[in-house]
Amino acid sequence: MKKSLLILLIVFPLSLSAQTDRELLLELVKQHAETNKQIAETNKQIAEVSKQQAITSTKVDGFEKAVSIRFDDANKRIDILVYTALGIGGVLFAGIFGLIGVIFWDRRATAKPFETKTLALKKEINLLKERETKLEERETRLEEKQLKNESILKKLIEKYPDLAGV
Repeated sequence: MKKSLLILLIVFPLSLSAQTDRELLLELVKQHAETNKQIAETNKQIAEVSKQQAITSTKVDGFEKAVSIRFDDANKRIDILVYTALGIGGVLFAGIFGLIGVIFWDRRATAKPFETKTLALKKEINLLKERETKLEERETRLEEKQLKNESILKKLIEKYPDLAGV
């Protein structure tokens, strides 16, 4: 109603020509009816926009839920991949250290018989060295005795020349 009065106030001074009151009233009624039609159409458009907004809102909510579900699924997959990678890494890490341990144990086990053999050989070498020194001492004593015997024989041959042929 306020809009129609406003229109009257704007249109009325412009149309102060020779029109009659009746013509003015008829024109105002037409304009009022036309304005009411426009208001009704605007209200219909507003209602339609409201419906579209509600539909869009439900679609957006559904989309948000779908996206949320997809992100949750992707996060679960990533978690599974991370835990799997950590597990595989742990197994590899343990395997590497286990292998290193086996290598050290094997080296030690392999080297032990050689150590015992080398110790036995060292003892044998020491015994042989001791025997050699004893034999050298005996040999030097025998050489000394032989030299003494030779000198005694020379003296005997000098005294008794007949023994020279023996």
